[in-house]
Amino acid sequence: MNHPAPSFGSRRSGRSGRSGEARAREARATSGVAASLRALDVRPSRRLGQNFLTDPRVAERIAAAASGEDAILEIGPGLGALTERIAASGRPFVAVELDLRLAEHVESLLRPYPNARVVRGDILEQRLESLLPGSGPVTVVANLPYAITSPAIEWIVNQGPRVTRAILMTQREVAQRLAAKPGTKEYGGFSVFVALHAETRVEFRVSPGAFHPRPDVDSIVFTLTPRPYPGSSAEERAAVERLSRAATGGRRKTLANSLGHGLGMGADAARALLERAGIDPGRRAETLSVDDWLRVARAEGAAR
Repeated sequence: MNHPAPSFGSRRSGRSGRSGEARAREARATSGVAASLRALDVRPSRRLGQNFLTDPRVAERIAAAASGEDAILEIGPGLGALTERIAASGRPFVAVELDLRLAEHVESLLRPYPNARVVRGDILEQRLESLLPGSGPVTVVANLPYAITSPAIEWIVNQGPRVTRAILMTQREVAQRLAAKPGTKEYGGFSVFVALHAETRVEFRVSPGAFHPRPDVDSIVFTLTPRPYPGSSAEERAAVERLSRAATGGRRKTLANSLGHGLGMGADAARALLERAGIDPGRRAETLSVDDWLRVARAEGAAR
């Protein structure tokens, strides 16, 4: 599984509560991963939030969460902490890895499995129908680096109904944004986007000790299930994405000002649009729910 950015919020894992056996097990796992990385001449990037999974128990839990009959797409297999566990199930399996050294390593792990293959490249430049031709359902698994979390989730939900679910591990901060409620500091355009296109469910927390290099914060494994927001059309969802992203860049501005600036239409025109939607122009953008944004989108559409 991709071994990037495991961070979540500001929770830190102290060493005082762990037994000597647990510390020794962590040290053995970490030293094995570190040695493998040195042999491949791979240096984890802290700037990109790249941390490699070392705890096999976490890998087992993720593999169990991804069990079923679906084909599997793994984004960023890294050293293959999860890869073999899933490939051994016999389901169609494709791993997409950007780092050529890691891709070669994972290919060597997958030689015994005729159902599995590695694609070298950036997942954001791939299409699902090319990776897994056909019409069968697909489950995505990934430990997403912080730098590509938002675009990777957008890629997943934009692949259409073949993706039935995604088992993802992200920084705690990202999961907070996914589940954020209107009016909170974490809530923004990305929160609206995810709510428009998917449901999310937290599976379990992963402590910093499960990775190398050891991050400062927790990670979260969650299931993302793509689905259209109830009662909305594709055109309305696209309009909500555009409107919410245009407005949520100015958190200290009134909605009329931030939306008017973001859309290049001016505050007066934005105020008139919001009034037609029954939304107070003096509110802040981060206080609007998805239903509120749908009202704005529908008012905009009716005026055309």
